[in-house]
Amino acid sequence: MKAARLVSEIVILGARSVPITAESLANRLEVTQRTVYRDLGDLSRMGVPVVTESGPGGGISLLGSWTTPLSGMTRDELDSVIIGGLAAADLGFSAELATAREKILSETDSVFSSDVLVDGPDWFMTYERPEELSVIVAALRSHRGLRFDYASGAGSLVRTVIPLGLVVKAGRWYLAAQPPGGRPRTYRVSRIAEIRLRYVSISRPEGFHLGDYWTRSQIEFDRSIRSATVKLRIPSDSLGDLRRAIPGRVTDEAIESGAKVEGRYVIDLPMEPPAVAVSQLITVPGVEVISPREIRVALHERARQAAVCNGL
Repeated sequence: MKAARLVSEIVILGARSVPITAESLANRLEVTQRTVYRDLGDLSRMGVPVVTESGPGGGISLLGSWTTPLSGMTRDELDSVIIGGLAAADLGFSAELATAREKILSETDSVFSSDVLVDGPDWFMTYERPEELSVIVAALRSHRGLRFDYASGAGSLVRTVIPLGLVVKAGRWYLAAQPPGGRPRTYRVSRIAEIRLRYVSISRPEGFHLGDYWTRSQIEFDRSIRSATVKLRIPSDSLGDLRRAIPGRVTDEAIESGAKVEGRYVIDLPMEPPAVAVSQLITVPGVEVISPREIRVALHERARQAAVCNGL
């Protein structure tokens, strides 16, 4: 799995006194060079000082005298560190994470980690800890399939899937999985019930990368719920408010494609249905809806009601 591969890359790089090429590292790990470069990006974001140099004699190495205290850790301890504290606790690795932290701290004089606290969920949000996570973890680690009841708008449906990975976002857990013969899909874990293991052994789709899939699925979901295109005129100093009110790649692309006229931007912004669009736009200072008229009128009425309620 990916966690074990990242550890292997750290160990390989840490044991070398000269750089190793991406091709050689990929061959040793039996993966593609593209996978190696993705892993290097992940390691850098985790704080591992990876250096890449091009040209003759170049390659991949670790910066300066940096060393890793990974020796002596169990697989579960390594996984808990790479996954991170919040997710590790939900997945049942609290004890392993505590042990791993003790091992790491015993090998370093750094105390900076005690000055940093990561609090994942957004303000005032309930943090989910679905009981089904333990079964999903077992399936991922043993390469087995899953069968469960899934609650949706159409009622409870029985799903049989090949699990591909878990994602936690703002305190909510999601399962990326693929129905046999189908395409990868995303399931919210809190909607899963009656989950059980299936099959003796399964193989994930060739070339599947959880990070790439999640990025694509977020963009596709954002586009799918924006059923109306709204033409806006907005002051340039309110663009930040617009991004906060309606976040996402789709909004960024619309702003980048907009035309600036006399200090104001004209933007064609895909948005959710009128009721949602009005509730978002009412929070953006100086925004003007050019079209459609339905949303312009609704926004005017919402602002009028607010003015009446707060008149002096």
